[in-house]
Parts: sequence; structure tokens; C-alpha cells
Amino acid sequence: MTTSRLDRLAQIATILGAVVTAASVVFGVLTFRRTANEQRQSMALGLLQEYLKLSVEHPDLASLESGEPLDIRHAWFATNAIFTSQAVWKMVGSDPRWERIIRAMVRDHENYLQRGALACEEYDPEFIKYVAKNVPALKCAESGDLR
Repeated sequence: MTTSRLDRLAQIATILGAVVTAASVVFGVLTFRRTANEQRQSMALGLLQEYLKLSVEHPDLASLESGEPLDIRHAWFATNAIFTSQAVWKMVGSDPRWERIIRAMVRDHENYLQRGALACEEYDPEFIKYVAKNVPALKCAESGDLR
């Protein structure tokens, strides 16, 4: 083999090595993104299962009927549900497959949300906008209000 032919093979090998390295990086990034998405889906599903488990264990607290007095147990359950809704919304809220579920979790506590007991400032402002879109009569507790 001549020197020029060896140089050409070395250049081709270098280019091929760079292409394989770049492809490996792209594959790694895609795999990482897919795994992260699957993990978010799994975590959201776990939160939903815990919420549903609590709903089955405490059907009397799963929703607050119109006119029913708001007691500490109802407030705890509704706050837990809204917190869970926010967590699921943050993890998978951009996935249309979860939209109906998140909206249902919020609307199940519509009567609570209309009573002015929710400390809205403790939640993500974008999530509160989402809640207000789904519960137009949302009334937030005033800062420092301990209802």
C-alpha cells in the first residue's frame, strides 16, 4: 500500500469514527429523553393511584357537596387532591392523555375551590390559572387567612 492510500484510509476511519460517535451521542440523548418521559409517566400514575386509593378509603371526603359544611377533614382531602393534581400537572400536564384526568381531579373539588379556602399563593401560578380555567368560580383564601 502506498502512503497516500494509507493516509486516505486513515482519514476515512477518522471521519467514520466521528460519525459513529455523533450517532452514539444522539442515541444516548434520545434514550435519556424517552426514559425520563417514561419515569414521569410512571410517577404520575403512582400519584394518581394513591389519590384514587384515598378516594376509595374515604368516599365521604372524595367530594364536598354543595351546601355541605366544610370541616377540617374535607379541607385536608381537597388540599391533598389539589396538591396531587398540581404534581401530576407539572409532570405530565403537556400530555393530552392526562388532561381529562387532571381536569377531573380538580373538578371533583369544585365546591371546595369556590369557598375561598385554598391558599392559592402556595401553588404554582400557572397551575392556579389552569384551575381557574376549569373552575371559573375559584376563590382563593386571602394571605394569612387561616380558615
